Amino acid sequence: MGVLSTLFAGIGNRASVILALSLPLCAFLPSKVSEVLLPYMGGIIIGLITVAMIRVDLSRVLGHLKSPIALLVVLVALMLVFPLGVDLVARHFSLDTTIHIALVLVACAPPLGSAPNLAYLLKLDGELVFNITLAGTAIIPLTAPFIIGMTLGDQMAFDQWALFQKLLITVGSSFLIAVIVRKMLGRERIKRSGLQLDGISTVIMVVFVATAMAGVSVTIENDPVYMVFLFAIAVVSNFGAQFLFSVLGLLVRSMVGRFSSSRGIKVESVLSFAMVAGNRNLGLVAAVIPIVFLQEILPFLALYQIPIYLTPLIGGLFYGYVLKRR
Repeated sequence: MGVLSTLFAGIGNRASVILALSLPLCAFLPSKVSEVLLPYMGGIIIGLITVAMIRVDLSRVLGHLKSPIALLVVLVALMLVFPLGVDLVARHFSLDTTIHIALVLVACAPPLGSAPNLAYLLKLDGELVFNITLAGTAIIPLTAPFIIGMTLGDQMAFDQWALFQKLLITVGSSFLIAVIVRKMLGRERIKRSGLQLDGISTVIMVVFVATAMAGVSVTIENDPVYMVFLFAIAVVSNFGAQFLFSVLGLLVRSMVGRFSSSRGIKVESVLSFAMVAGNRNLGLVAAVIPIVFLQEILPFLALYQIPIYLTPLIGGLFYGYVLKRR
């Protein structure tokens, strides 16, 4: 156990470097790797959510929940209204079916599990992002089947009830395992094991990247123009959403400030909402759709990881500029 603890701590200490290298390296793995791992995508996602949730004290989170109504409004905008808007745009421009499906799945997915870490890194409201991420992940079994049925019913044959069950099992089992592990280890030991948990999370993340990226280099070689287009769509779906919600949020903040004598909405809160709008846990939703459609959107899923990794750099410049000018 001591050897494993040291190993995972070492991996956790080098997590950013390992994850950065995993993207290009996994792209050169044979596509057979992806074919072997694909049926286990659900288990990989459960592992990622579980490790993230192990660090969460649910009682403290509920205690820090200051404005449930504001959180509800954010979730409705993020996971119900936005996907419907994305579907309308995709239909207006007659986008390819695969891209249409991928974009709607991104829009109805909950925020990325590592979004709170990104928020702290970007000097945004980490607590707000954490609450949005946790609540969004918890309600995804209810929202995703409904939204996907409304928007993709004519594009993708699937059973809404089966999708609900898979999402409920994926999210529910992750939360349950995390609660059990928290009880077994205790709060203090979990605090001391931060690097080890980072290491475990990094290993699972590399397996996820291998599942998504394996064989991508061959696809790029066979159809480079399409892959460049797909990459552009992935970048726009992430940074475009961040920019759109930043602009809309700042406009709403300005209007509220004019008609309210109170301090109104914080700039950090607006930008935090924008950041999670662009960085979604597509893997969670992709893992539970029929495998035929999962295979079709896999190149997009792989390329979507790149703007996520670029968010600290690009987002740091953009959000830093906005925060300085407030």
